[in-house]
Amino acid sequence: MENKDIQTDTPLNFDDNDVATWALPEGAVARLGRGRNNDVAFSPDGQYFAVGTSIGFWLYELPTLSPIALLDTARGTISAIAFSADSRWIVTYTFVEHLKVWDIQSGTCVTQIDIPNKEQCPHPVFSQDGQHIIAPSCERNGKIYTWCARTGAQLNATEIGETYGIYPFLFSQDRNLLTGRKRSTDSDPESILVWHVETGEQIACFTGYPESMSNLCFSPDGKYLTAGSAEGTIRIWDIESGQLTTTHNDYGDAQMFPYYSPEDGLIAAAISKREVKVWHIDRDEKIDTFEHRGDNWHVCFSGDGAQLAVASPSEIQIWTRSNNADAHTLSTLHGHIPTMDTLVFSSDEKTLAAGFWSDNVLLWDVASRRSYRPANEKLPRTSHNVYLSDSGKIVSTSVDETTLKIWEVGSSEPIAELAKPEAGLSRAEAFAPNGYRLARADRKSNIHVWERTSSSGDTCKDENWKKHTTLVGHAAPTNQTGFSMQHIVAMTFSPDGERLASISRDRTAYLWDVNAGQQVTQLLLTPPSTRGWYREYDTGIAFSPRGDRIAGGQWSEIVLWDAADGNTFMTLSQPEESQRPITLCFSPCGQYLASGAWWQPDLQKVPIRLWKVDTGENIATFWGHTTDVQCFAFSSDNTVLVSGGHDGAIYLWDLTPYL
Repeated sequence: MENKDIQTDTPLNFDDNDVATWALPEGAVARLGRGRNNDVAFSPDGQYFAVGTSIGFWLYELPTLSPIALLDTARGTISAIAFSADSRWIVTYTFVEHLKVWDIQSGTCVTQIDIPNKEQCPHPVFSQDGQHIIAPSCERNGKIYTWCARTGAQLNATEIGETYGIYPFLFSQDRNLLTGRKRSTDSDPESILVWHVETGEQIACFTGYPESMSNLCFSPDGKYLTAGSAEGTIRIWDIESGQLTTTHNDYGDAQMFPYYSPEDGLIAAAISKREVKVWHIDRDEKIDTFEHRGDNWHVCFSGDGAQLAVASPSEIQIWTRSNNADAHTLSTLHGHIPTMDTLVFSSDEKTLAAGFWSDNVLLWDVASRRSYRPANEKLPRTSHNVYLSDSGKIVSTSVDETTLKIWEVGSSEPIAELAKPEAGLSRAEAFAPNGYRLARADRKSNIHVWERTSSSGDTCKDENWKKHTTLVGHAAPTNQTGFSMQHIVAMTFSPDGERLASISRDRTAYLWDVNAGQQVTQLLLTPPSTRGWYREYDTGIAFSPRGDRIAGGQWSEIVLWDAADGNTFMTLSQPEESQRPITLCFSPCGQYLASGAWWQPDLQKVPIRLWKVDTGENIATFWGHTTDVQCFAFSSDNTVLVSGGHDGAIYLWDLTPYL
């Protein structure tokens, strides 16, 4: 399979603040979003803050948080990052590929270490003297590897037994001990294991506690192991005796992240929904409280314990302690974003809006490339899809426990709250280009269509949105809790909103007459192979703005149908590196089709292809996203294609050379 390595790393440049143009792939004019963050780290000397992301790793200057460099972008997907004790080097881990050692001052890769047998080594650290890289593997036959940091030569591979399913791993400060949490199974309860690094001997096993203890830390002398739970509990064990010595459990429903500060002893971050509390555990004293958005946190204390980084997919905040209890500071690092599902331009194309899997809408000023939150937003932790209404306003949709809500972006209250059907709602949704209809599939693969009954353009009254019809015809899923081959995964309206095309994982696609509430025809697709890999069943669908074509994407091909009768107009076979071209979007003129693939092993970047609809010619291919392409938006003059990826990056591609 062809590998595309088309990016060069950005050298250190303290004066260049136009980060939207750093390390751009060929054909892109800007990047909005600095990648989904996967790990964060403070340098021991307090000068730098590093963020490992899905597009590479970013180096920031402390305390200003000014960006210094974007490095390791050839593949991206940095899963872990760590500094050497002298803050001169950084080691990065690229998922199931390799470790790299970077010189911070020059921004160059000093060493690349290929991981044996493609094992997972997600927690690399430097030895105390900085001469070695040490990392555990997460496999059936687990090992602790040691490499020379300068040459990459493997020096040791100490077997420690089965480590599959153990996460996270953590080394003691002197690198003599390794600990990890082993998840519970049908036969064994959860346990925390401790090994001696040099011999590989398991020297402790802690079990029998009622909570899941997922956040681990060693005391500075390596005598005690401390763990925090998601239920507001901290437990401390004596490693030599194997005895539980102390339990702290008065922190409410919070995820506890303990850390031993050299000056203050045991401290902790207690994180609950939208709130972080910093505690001095030994004194039972709350140091500070601040608000935070998002979940699935990466939490990191600086070496001296005076700074705390809380990084969710939606936000990175750095808290700095002061000797004055009223002078603690909080800084927010903007730009790192989660996975998005939808993109849309404002009517004047000065603003780009993104709807995310698990966050509110985010806006970009296209000219300045700067992002900002809409005014008056609230903080629901829910997914949003964004659309442009017929009145030129950006609207979004979200789902909570009981309702499907429609919002005007920037308003603190929804335009409409539509009752969810009894079967609940799936993620498949479509908004009519004329702004008058909204469709969403339920978990039984029925399609519910609501419409705005007012013709005055007033979208601020609940009664303007009414249930119009339910489209029944797709096979009902047989598995209501997990993956199902029958789930509807995509839908799309015709330009006038009178027809709807839908597609499900079993490669069944239909064209519907929405006014009549009836099926027009089935759109024929190639049956899936018998290999049975569940990703082979991913599909996507899009309607041409001219109303004459429908495009459907599946494992190895894109099918173009005639929108009048559903007959197949053309089939576009896909190259090997473009499997699963399920993200589809027609240009406003209807002459071009953009398709985005999903990542597969051995690809460094994922392709985006631009097709000429009438001839099926692939007139351009762009390589930029490091993983699945999620969504597209075209400028009204067809000259700019915007793509959003699972990697937390949005690229603006210049199409003028190809039109």
